[in-house]
Amino acid sequence: MLLSKLVPKKGKANTEFCSQYYAFKDLTKSMKRKLLSLKGVYSSEGPISVTTKERVKEKGKKIKELKSIHKIIRKISSNYAIYSSPGHLVGFQPKIKNSIDLKKKLFRHQIKKKFQHSLEWEKNQLAIWDNRSMLHQATPFKGNRIMHRITIL
Repeated sequence: MLLSKLVPKKGKANTEFCSQYYAFKDLTKSMKRKLLSLKGVYSSEGPISVTTKERVKEKGKKIKELKSIHKIIRKISSNYAIYSSPGHLVGFQPKIKNSIDLKKKLFRHQIKKKFQHSLEWEKNQLAIWDNRSMLHQATPFKGNRIMHRITIL
C-alpha cells in the first residue's frame, strides 16, 4: 500500500503496474511447463541492489545479503501468476543451460505493455495491490517523492 503525500506540480509521478496473472495466461504452453518445473533463486544483491547500496551509503550500515528459493509460478486462489522479481532473480533450481536467456525472455514477457497500467498519483491518493501478482515501479521525475508503505501479511 502506498500513500502519496506530495505530488510534483510539474511532471507525472506515476507508478507502473504489470499484472502477473495476465502475464501467466499469455505464456505459451511449453513456457508454462518449463516455469512450473523450476524454482527461482533470489538475492537482495540482485540487479535492483543499487537502491539498497544507496540506502547503505546514506545510513552507513552494511546489510547482510538475503537469499531465498521459491516457485516461479504460484497459484493464488484459483488463478496462476508469475511470482518472480526481475530485480532479485539471480538463477534457477535446478540449474539449467541458457539461464541468462531464459531470465531475459521471462523479464521481457512480464512487463509487456498489454499487462501494464500506469497510475498517475494525485495528492492524498491511496493505492492497494497484491505483491504476489503485480510488478510495480516508480517513473522518474524531478522533485521529491514522499510516500508511506504498509505491508500486510
